[in-house]
Amino acid sequence: MLEILHQLERYFVISLRSIILCIVFSLVGCSSVKNEDLEIKELITTVLARKISISDTVKVSMKADAEWVQNPLLKPCNLESFSRLRSIIKIEGKSLQSILSEEDLKKICVESEEDFIFSKKMVPQSVKLVEQNYLDSLFAAYTLSLKNQTVASQQFENLNANAYIRLSKPIFLQKGKFAFIYYSNHSSESSSSLLVYEKTGQKWELILSFPLLIS
Repeated sequence: MLEILHQLERYFVISLRSIILCIVFSLVGCSSVKNEDLEIKELITTVLARKISISDTVKVSMKADAEWVQNPLLKPCNLESFSRLRSIIKIEGKSLQSILSEEDLKKICVESEEDFIFSKKMVPQSVKLVEQNYLDSLFAAYTLSLKNQTVASQQFENLNANAYIRLSKPIFLQKGKFAFIYYSNHSSESSSSLLVYEKTGQKWELILSFPLLIS
């Protein structure tokens, strides 16, 4: 009987330890996710600061843009291809080669093609996340009208009223010191850029911007 009680006691201790470990790992995991969401939110708030300052609501595609990696200017997707781009921001001592390594670029190229959906926790309150299918339908109708030369002023106004932003999955590099994100503005006048930010104190500072498209 005594031996049975000892065995039950050991099983109880092992089970209790297992439960405690599970709880600890769950809390750590949740904390990690919350911290990542907050980091993304802080970055996107900085990226969209100008848009937010002039508009009550900024529409952003819920689905991260993974197609920018297919841009002909970035083929193949490596440091050499990126280094051929010209930044419109001139900061002394700041260049892509001086900041990012080949390993960093590999991380950017690989992770940017992963499926990624933005959640409300990742964006500031003034950002409205919109389904990409709906946004695609608006631009498809506008493009068809351009092709058929039947663009009406109302269609043009609808397009601009539904102007939206697409962002790539934010990639954090070198233990969060730098962040990379692709930004594209979709309206009657579209533009897109590759953006590199540096964490200074508690703020993100734009240090490099490489335009890919202006139309």
